[in-house]
Amino acid sequence: MNKTIRLEIPDWQAGNNPVYKLGAQILSVIAPINNNQKEIKISVPDSPQKLAKENGVYGQNIIKSTMSKTYQIINEERPDKIITFGGNCLVSQAPIDYLNGHYDNLGVIWFDAHPDISNPEMFYNEHAMVLGNLLNRGDSELAKFVNHPLTNKQIFYAGLQEPTFQEKEELNNLHINYLVQKDAVLDLSLISNWIKQNKFDNIYIHLDMDIMDPHTFYATYFNNPTLTHIPSNAAIGIIDRQSVWKTISELSLQTNLVGFTIAEFLPWSAKQLQDLMKDTSIFDN
Repeated sequence: MNKTIRLEIPDWQAGNNPVYKLGAQILSVIAPINNNQKEIKISVPDSPQKLAKENGVYGQNIIKSTMSKTYQIINEERPDKIITFGGNCLVSQAPIDYLNGHYDNLGVIWFDAHPDISNPEMFYNEHAMVLGNLLNRGDSELAKFVNHPLTNKQIFYAGLQEPTFQEKEELNNLHINYLVQKDAVLDLSLISNWIKQNKFDNIYIHLDMDIMDPHTFYATYFNNPTLTHIPSNAAIGIIDRQSVWKTISELSLQTNLVGFTIAEFLPWSAKQLQDLMKDTSIFDN
């Protein structure tokens, strides 16, 4: 019988935004109940709120500590399937690395507006480097954890928006094929054909909420009520929420889904309510 575990990894440091932690906690609460799936919470510190830059990225030592704890727990549990609630995109590193060693032929479908192959010279937050780490590039301090690196042929981007110039250079260096998503609806046949052509028996799905059009799904980065400026070259998701839900649901029926990450869920309204309750004295009595 397959063993499935659920990981709640409220890592906010790799995206430098504490709301990621609240997102992970809410995802864990609203997920369908299954008493056969062990739930494990990875502890992540709340402070310091203002992270220091280390080797070009924010909060690196705290992030490395969280990563180490995650690897240790997965290796102790030795699951066959892993559900991960983030937190930011970096939470997928340890589960994918482990499952890539657990199975001979793992395909990774990356539902994301961004390619996540950056390095500290390109960007200052670790969550943009997770696939780079898994390909033995990215941030060398985090890539050191990887025991079973991916190959470029194991990655399919779904919903990718126009990469930056530096990202395009890195994608070319990594020899990763990709298509920029132009429509609001995902093409399931492209993904299914990729799976068949590469003969993947096992699939990992990584879902970053920023793949979606902020008008059809609110809890995304670009709906931050305190956000005052959006760069003109920002990669904003355009996919309709229903298309994302339908595509993932169909893939879960058509494939052996061995891993699923939901990342970068940013519940802005819940954070505002949490702030209200923190400032209301009756909760302290």
